[in-house]
Amino acid sequence: MIRSNLLIVLTACAVAGASGLAGCAGAASDTAGSAAPVEQGSSSASTKDGAKDDAASTPLTAADLHDGDYDITVTSSSRMFNVKKAVLHVADGSMTCTMTLGGTGYGKLFMGTGDEAASAAEDQFIPFVENAEGAYEYTVPVQALDEETDCAAWSIRKESWYDRALVFESADLPSSAYKA
Repeated sequence: MIRSNLLIVLTACAVAGASGLAGCAGAASDTAGSAAPVEQGSSSASTKDGAKDDAASTPLTAADLHDGDYDITVTSSSRMFNVKKAVLHVADGSMTCTMTLGGTGYGKLFMGTGDEAASAAEDQFIPFVENAEGAYEYTVPVQALDEETDCAAWSIRKESWYDRALVFESADLPSSAYKA
């Protein structure tokens, strides 16, 4: 009886230990991933409707797209700059993106580095607009998709600029968004 109870306890410990190690491995990869720089688009990506787009490694500009509004993904070099929703607006040869952030800690953005923002005029800053749900939205200019873009974010609490690298990704664009 003691022998079978001992076997049960040892088996339970082994299973719990293996589960704990698996959880630690996942947490370690999450942490490591947040410290890595933002990756450029891969050499091959799938569009929203499943079409293969080998041009994803080449930055796309407004000249490559039809006018319209498109849901896209924006990745950030910082987990503190969490873009929950992004809509790309293409019109008259230019692009902007309205980003909804997951928090309300940033009072304004600047498309460039924190050092550049520190010496920029106030009219160069992009203020937030509070949406109906209380989330902060920023509409920023976009020069190209699938390339790293510098963005400085002003922390309301710390009263300091923080450098972020954003990538406005083309992978979610429908094939109808592309000009022939």
